[in-house]
Amino acid sequence: MPLTRVPHEAMAEDYRAMVEECIEQAGDARFMEIGANAPHMMRFYFEEFYEKIFFAGVVPVPIKELARLRLSTLHGCAL
Repeated sequence: MPLTRVPHEAMAEDYRAMVEECIEQAGDARFMEIGANAPHMMRFYFEEFYEKIFFAGVVPVPIKELARLRLSTLHGCAL
């Protein structure tokens, strides 16, 4: 079953703003458009994981970025 991208006009206004920011920063929002099928999970991912775990804590963010890049290469994620 293919993943369905949600049209921007069907997204909640606050979520659409997140998508537009993603387009500005990365030039691509497919991840966010597909994630709009479960916006509560996407909000958790960005608000709970990134804000409270990834950008906070005792381990410096550059070390976390290096670990994330290393893990991505170990499981075959394209850069």
